[in-house]
Amino acid sequence: MSLDADGGSGAEVAALSDKGSPGEDGFVPSALGTREHWDAVYERELQTFREFGDTGEIWFGEESMNRLIRWMQKHKIPLDASVLDIGTGNGVFLVELAKFGFSDITGIDYSPSAIQLSGSVIEKEGLSNIKLKDLNFSKSCQHPSSALEADLETV
Repeated sequence: MSLDADGGSGAEVAALSDKGSPGEDGFVPSALGTREHWDAVYERELQTFREFGDTGEIWFGEESMNRLIRWMQKHKIPLDASVLDIGTGNGVFLVELAKFGFSDITGIDYSPSAIQLSGSVIEKEGLSNIKLKDLNFSKSCQHPSSALEADLETV
């Protein structure tokens, strides 16, 4: 096997070039930054939930979720404060917030499959006070007085 100037094989170089070239910042784009990736992830997790009742992965870990709730309690965030979970995924954080007594909770995600999954998880938990919205937050923020404000008013 021949090695390139950096000691890698030609196959490794070809695989890297398939993923994209580094941008001006020197970083190669990641699939994690694409809606297609997250749609596929949440389609699989939604199917798994339907078949087995498994809510899926807590992406930042259960301890991080619990630490944030403890922080909210320590700082005496009122239970009726509006809480917006951006990138809500499977909605598990919303469920935990509701269990701790928070009552004005909204989750948004740009993946319709994530919203379907979180809705199913919330329904399974018997919760009805959590609002969900399929919303691409980053695009809404490009026009400050546009879609985000209008969409959240209808949630």
